Amino acid sequence: MNKAQKGFTLLELLIVIAILAVLATVAVLVINPVEYLRQARDSQRVGDLSAVKGAIDLYLSTVSTPDLLVGISGTSARCMIGTATPFATACSTNAVQTTGGAGWVLVNLGLISGGSPLATLPKDPTNDATYFYAYAANDAANTYELNAKLESVKFATDLDLDGNDGGSSSTVYEIGNDPGLDL
Repeated sequence: MNKAQKGFTLLELLIVIAILAVLATVAVLVINPVEYLRQARDSQRVGDLSAVKGAIDLYLSTVSTPDLLVGISGTSARCMIGTATPFATACSTNAVQTTGGAGWVLVNLGLISGGSPLATLPKDPTNDATYFYAYAANDAANTYELNAKLESVKFATDLDLDGNDGGSSSTVYEIGNDPGLDL
């Protein structure tokens, strides 16, 4: 007596595996997880610089004699890390994250009544020679600028945050109170 065999043949299993592989490949290409990670880092950059800008603006509006370049006169710039600079003035590297004026932002945020609104200065999510935060100020004019390079297609190209921020560079995200953002 022959019993009928139940199950899949080897050919049927191979066809199903091939279809699943094609669907998985298409899903990865459409979703593009690398771009989503870049967008997440860019979103953090925009948020970090907005928080620092808010803290500096609060400092400028509450401190009677503001000093945007603690211990330095004229115009100066600091970078979190990296050798390239987005400013006309060369950027000296400073990886310190304290808010007392010794960090990459040369403002003593502790002088704000109630203390600094930031526990520490933020650090770029990548923080290497290409992607880093930078600060420049002109103490005599009480103007400053914060910069970061964006890496995602959405933020740097589609939304063009770095090209439409009012700054002097079309490849760097610039915010601050300097007219033309050209420090």
